[in-house]
Amino acid sequence: MKYKKVIKVAGFMTVITIISKFLGLIREMMLASIYGVGPELTAFLAGSKVPLTLFDVTLGGVVSAAFIPVFSEAVVKKDKKAAFKFTNEYINFILMVTIVLTIGGLAFTKPLIMFTLSGNDILPETIELAINLSKIMFPMIIFTGLAYCFVGLLNCHEQFYITSVLSFVSNSVIILYLLWKGTDIYGLAVVMLLAWSLQVLVQLPFAYKYGFRYKPIFKFSPEIKEALLLAVPILVSSWAAPISSLVNMKMASELYEGKAIVAMELASRLYVVIAGIFAYVISNLSYPFLSKAGIDDDKHTIGNLLDTILKSITLIITPIMIGIIILAVPIVRIAYERGNFTAEDTQMTALALMSMGTGMLSFSYNEVLNKTFYALKQPKIPMYTAMIGIVVSIVLSVILPRYLAIVGLGLATSLGAITTNIINFIVIKKQVPINRKKWVDFIKMAVSLMKTSE
Repeated sequence: MKYKKVIKVAGFMTVITIISKFLGLIREMMLASIYGVGPELTAFLAGSKVPLTLFDVTLGGVVSAAFIPVFSEAVVKKDKKAAFKFTNEYINFILMVTIVLTIGGLAFTKPLIMFTLSGNDILPETIELAINLSKIMFPMIIFTGLAYCFVGLLNCHEQFYITSVLSFVSNSVIILYLLWKGTDIYGLAVVMLLAWSLQVLVQLPFAYKYGFRYKPIFKFSPEIKEALLLAVPILVSSWAAPISSLVNMKMASELYEGKAIVAMELASRLYVVIAGIFAYVISNLSYPFLSKAGIDDDKHTIGNLLDTILKSITLIITPIMIGIIILAVPIVRIAYERGNFTAEDTQMTALALMSMGTGMLSFSYNEVLNKTFYALKQPKIPMYTAMIGIVVSIVLSVILPRYLAIVGLGLATSLGAITTNIINFIVIKKQVPINRKKWVDFIKMAVSLMKTSE
């Protein structure tokens, strides 16, 4: 891809990411306004959390990450026919796994929901509603897996525009439904399923354009084995967020008569909107340059790139992090306090957001450091550091809420990310030539920005 086209695509991706995140925020604002922190939204959030977390833990975003290098290698070393043969094998493999997951999830929906909503104050009616809603939404796993397969295929053909608008499409459908008939919670579950299916349908014409033709090929080929070997460490390193989130929901069900579930979820989604716009865009834009340096085994260039990227993150994220901590209440009030979402709900959600915000800088650093390890062809390192972070987060999720209530849950998430970040920093110093003085500079810069924010 030519430089001018890279800039054009990067600019489009940045704009569409901001718009998609904004639409996601509008969706959450509408949900909060319609349902408040009541039992219906609690049931819906738990019902959607279970299938999506199950997918994230078993497959996650590595569906496309494992597909891309194997497809590209097949095109270069063999031909496009062989690459599309692998594509069919891969899609059918993912289809088979997601169907099994869906069937298993439908069979065990009740115990999964009971684990998630284990608080003594959760009403039996809420649990029953969550089970029914989850059964409607469980097939999302199948569509999610297929959508990620086609994302990988289209990205291999440098068709980034279509894959960038997928969240925009799904969020728009949900918002339109909420505007039309938002109080029907069962209808909302059906629309969630429809939104994920649309992410597949939108991509199909473009996949067809580039030569893809579906064939029911079920073969455990060497290429599939290669993709699985790539997927495992990347998958494990991505477990931190979904597992911590699921445990947080379980512990939140024991706070404030279960209302903490909605508060934590809304705070988490607001946090991801604010942090994700910058963290994901910066890391995604930097990854191609890190990868190129990694192919050439140019560790000096990687060190210089990492220095520049981390300084940029520090300059951008630190003031935002301080703003979230200090202004959590007005941020939540502006975002959610309307309709059935009360001032009391705002205070509870703001406490969750404030405590989560303490880990924003580490969260952003980890996004880039993980991609740096992938560029260095060492995916097992972020896998191990993420596992340590998961353990820290889970242990603290059990301990801290006893003393700090919902603030403890937010801090558990942050401290897990901070732990992972510290270990990543220690390890990366041994991989690339970065002067220790530069790390001190990051700390000084962050402290200076904090003082300025005050």
